[in-house]
Amino acid sequence: MPLDEALLTPEVLNNTLARQVFPEVRIVPGTAPKMGKVRTVYDIGKKGGGDLLLMVSSDNLSTHDVVHKRRVYGKGGNLDEISSHFFELAWEALHLSNHYIETVGPNAWIVQKAQPILVEMVLRACLTGSGWKAYEKADGPRTGMDFCGVHLRPGYHKNERLDQVIVTPTAKGQVKDFPTLKFPGLGSEDDDPPVTLDMIRNNYQAFGLREQEDLDIIVDDARRLYDFISKKLAATGNLLADTKWEFGYLSDGTIALIDECVTPDSSRFWSLEHYKYDPEKGLFIAVQHDKQPFRDHIEELGLHKDKARLAAYEMPYEEIRKGVIRYGDMREAITGTKMLITTDPVRERVIAALDKRGMLK
Repeated sequence: MPLDEALLTPEVLNNTLARQVFPEVRIVPGTAPKMGKVRTVYDIGKKGGGDLLLMVSSDNLSTHDVVHKRRVYGKGGNLDEISSHFFELAWEALHLSNHYIETVGPNAWIVQKAQPILVEMVLRACLTGSGWKAYEKADGPRTGMDFCGVHLRPGYHKNERLDQVIVTPTAKGQVKDFPTLKFPGLGSEDDDPPVTLDMIRNNYQAFGLREQEDLDIIVDDARRLYDFISKKLAATGNLLADTKWEFGYLSDGTIALIDECVTPDSSRFWSLEHYKYDPEKGLFIAVQHDKQPFRDHIEELGLHKDKARLAAYEMPYEEIRKGVIRYGDMREAITGTKMLITTDPVRERVIAALDKRGMLK
């Protein structure tokens, strides 16, 4: 059932959780919270032989590697609900290990600590985003091209389904984080540089892999997971155009899925009903149920070329409102649960939930 837009008052839209450190949380002595673009992570100790982390997801909006001034109501909770749903399904159906343990409150998870593998496994069923931009720039429609070690035949249109799902990995981090590797045409500050599977295999230790063969495990896991989840999403009327996953090593050496799993931030969800070729525009129509409209809005204004201007920009409330609806509707379509719409301060709700679990000082 679609979200009731009338409930999204200005008071609700402004009730968001900022990326921050909660000093009230009890953590392992000698450790400090780690704050990313969206989440803050706390080392909370051991249980059952494994190290545990508390992850608190903010409602921050991040595009083009910049955190925006305005946040998206309910975003952190919606992404957590979708991720935990798919983490549990992946374990039940595929026995695919992951770091998720439980949800302990609004925007808050307990997960197993993992040593990250410095590779993002990007899987694409359609030629869009950076893949299409590279293909178009290389005159791919006429000549074809090689992209992240995968040959793309000539003749594709924008957003068209590829002949098969492809794996086009990126390195997790900046170019300067991989001093022994060469990335032609990229500067040291460029994020998540594209790589090939052969490049990872031949330099596996630089990417945090313990054994060369571990790459084959995560590629196989990613392919199996893509096939499984894409079928689940098709049943909800959505095409999984692309997605990305991260993997890591748990304390017992098990390779596990970490971070998030097939959310509107890490994936492109398109309406199957509206997906068709438009001969006048020469592309396939993609009605998007994900983060992409935020990116498109920024690129239409040219702000993606100036990070300082982008950081100072305030996304219009109408764009924020539409994003809240997209995220809330996708959460319900995937998990069957509705987002809570309330003016009760999110931070206070998180703290109360953690206090109830005995996680505060």
